[in-house]
Amino acid sequence: MPPKRTAEELHALSHPRSKRSYKETNWAIKKLDSEPLLRADIQWQVLDDIFADRSFRFTAPVDQNSDPIYLNFDQLYLEAILSSTKTTQNIRQKLISNPQFAINYCKLCLLVNVGRINTTLAFYPNMRTALRTYHPVPSLQTEETSQKEMSDAPRIKGMLKGAMLDHEVSSPPTTLKDVARKAASGEIQRGPPTTIIEAIFLVFNEAGWISEKYFPDGFDLWDVFFPSNMPSQPRARAFLALMHHILENKSFLDDFDAPSSMPRTLNPPLALVRDPPPGSAPENVDTESELAFAREMKSVRDGVVKTVPAILKKEEEAREKLKLQAEKEQGLQAGDQPAKRSKASSSRAKSSFARSQHRAEMAGVVPEILPPGWENDDWSHDVPTKSGLLGTWLTVKNDMLSNRDPDYDSDDEGVFPFDLLLRRANLATLNPATGRREPARNLKEYDEWVRRRESGDASPKEEDDEAEEKESGSEGGDE
Repeated sequence: MPPKRTAEELHALSHPRSKRSYKETNWAIKKLDSEPLLRADIQWQVLDDIFADRSFRFTAPVDQNSDPIYLNFDQLYLEAILSSTKTTQNIRQKLISNPQFAINYCKLCLLVNVGRINTTLAFYPNMRTALRTYHPVPSLQTEETSQKEMSDAPRIKGMLKGAMLDHEVSSPPTTLKDVARKAASGEIQRGPPTTIIEAIFLVFNEAGWISEKYFPDGFDLWDVFFPSNMPSQPRARAFLALMHHILENKSFLDDFDAPSSMPRTLNPPLALVRDPPPGSAPENVDTESELAFAREMKSVRDGVVKTVPAILKKEEEAREKLKLQAEKEQGLQAGDQPAKRSKASSSRAKSSFARSQHRAEMAGVVPEILPPGWENDDWSHDVPTKSGLLGTWLTVKNDMLSNRDPDYDSDDEGVFPFDLLLRRANLATLNPATGRREPARNLKEYDEWVRRRESGDASPKEEDDEAEEKESGSEGGDE
């Protein structure tokens, strides 16, 4: 029996051409609707160690004429949320008056900040849209306010994006190098060059460079929050040391001038380890009360989902996708080689509704107008050469020469009105002499149309009638 492969090996086998690692591909949490985000999913112990740390001091964003104020990470992060322009007054008051809700809310915001929770997740069971999925977070919904007032992920991310310093409103930083230039410019004497929230966004946008520059061999930035058995305390300290270096070190710009092959050692150094110490207690273990809350919320959510057919259909498709993925992984575990994708299967399996409707309509319409094979013709020439469309083309030219409707969209077989042709003077019209579409001004009949328009838009038939009337009148006068 072949040895059991790891998740990283399975990912490399099933995605041989992918440049993204297993952790990067599966970075955002993906679960079926109403499945809880347990402590292991969110790495609760790492979050708790980060917000409980008291060894790193960060400078608060203050007025340049004020004395510096130093905060812990949890205080700095909460201050950034409170100062966001997108934080509602209701949430702001609850964050100030309820410390337990504040710490739970900040932990959830950090998960959105680093990208572990994307904008398709929500945290209230009565949601009825199929665009997002509901998930209780028992370890972060430990009291009444967090159970009822947790915002969904899109609102949280919008609030985080609104956390900016005054000088960033008109020109926010887009890269870490912009932050480093701001810190080295001397414009800011006190306080960080950007908010802690914006710095975290930029760090994970440039995770590859961060991992290569600061992390020891065999580790990367994804290891800090990705589910694993790695001890939580070293991961939390590595994250805090990295953020402290970016926000507090005025020489951060020098890191960009050094070659990428020269890693930078932080102070304190990152001391990550893969395996927990022997005999240590397991981490991220859910309590019985948290599991009971998850079961209760799932029963509430099931009652809501039954009334929304769109959610039921989406869940059925998600379960089928997970089933196929599990079968594929079982085959790889058994030693089967991944099937090569054919050119036919590489295209979309299903057409969009609009495209399928268009094809159904055109299937009955096109043969009535154009001869078979027209869609495969060579259009690089002035006229088609391969299909029988040339005959149709000549028919159109003959109808144009006899001054009939060139658009074939009229039931009237009479001559084409001159005033309508004049209104089309600036449009592209098929020139029967050349077979090309050109402005109507290029047609030889255009001057005649203008002359008749200026003379009262009289048709040849009307002119003949007037002449006959004059002749009959003159004859009567002679008599």
